[in-house]
Amino acid sequence: MISKSINSVTIVEQIINAIRNAIKDGRLIAGQRLIVAEMSKEFNVSFGPVREAIRRLAGEGYLEFIPHKGASVKAFGEKEIREFFQTREAIEGFVAKLTAENIARSDFSERMKECQIQLHKLMVDGTLKESTDVRQYFHDLLYEIAGNSMLKEAGLRLTYPLQRIYFNEVTGKSHTEDSLKEHSEIIDAILAGEGCRAERKMRTHLRNRSMAACEVLDELNQKSNDVA
Repeated sequence: MISKSINSVTIVEQIINAIRNAIKDGRLIAGQRLIVAEMSKEFNVSFGPVREAIRRLAGEGYLEFIPHKGASVKAFGEKEIREFFQTREAIEGFVAKLTAENIARSDFSERMKECQIQLHKLMVDGTLKESTDVRQYFHDLLYEIAGNSMLKEAGLRLTYPLQRIYFNEVTGKSHTEDSLKEHSEIIDAILAGEGCRAERKMRTHLRNRSMAACEVLDELNQKSNDVA
C-alpha cells in the first residue's frame, strides 16, 4: 500500500513537471485545452493522476477551469501581468536584500561572481534556452543564499505561471542589454553587501520587465487583430 502511494505521487509529479515544461517552452500555449483522456494515453496512466496533476497546476496558477470546457492553459492580460510582477517585486526585492546580508557566508560570494560571468556570457552569446536557464539559476541562487524557505516556496509559485511566450518574444538586443545591465547592478550591490541597494535594484529590474511584458502583450494583441 505504501509503495503504491509513493508510485502514485511520483506519477503525478512527473505529469506536473511535464506540463510545466511544456508551458515554459511554448509547446502548450495560452488558452490551449488539456484533455484528460488524451493525456492519460500520452502518459500511459489512468485518469486519476492526470486529474490530480491538473487540479494542482490550476491551484498554482498555470491552468484554469472553464465551465463546460474543462482545463486550459491560463491566459494573462495586462492586469494579471502587472499583478504578477508587483508580487514578484515585493518578494524578490526582499530576497535580494537578504542575499546581500548573507553573501559573506560560506562560498556564496564566489558562486555569485561565477554566476555573473555566466550571465554576461550566455545572455549575449547564448541561445534563448541558455539565457533563460542562467537567469533562472541566478534567481535560484538568490533564494538559496537568502535562506528563507517560506520566501522560496512563495517565489517558486511565481516563477513560471505567466506564459513564457511573452518573455520568448522579448529577445531583441536592446532588451537583452538592458536586462543584463540590471542583473549586473543587482549582483554588484549583493557582492558589496548593500542590502537596501540590492532590493532597490531588484525592484527596478522587475518593474522594467513588467513594462516590457505588457509591451509585448500589446504587440501580440495587435498582430492578432491584424490577422482577424
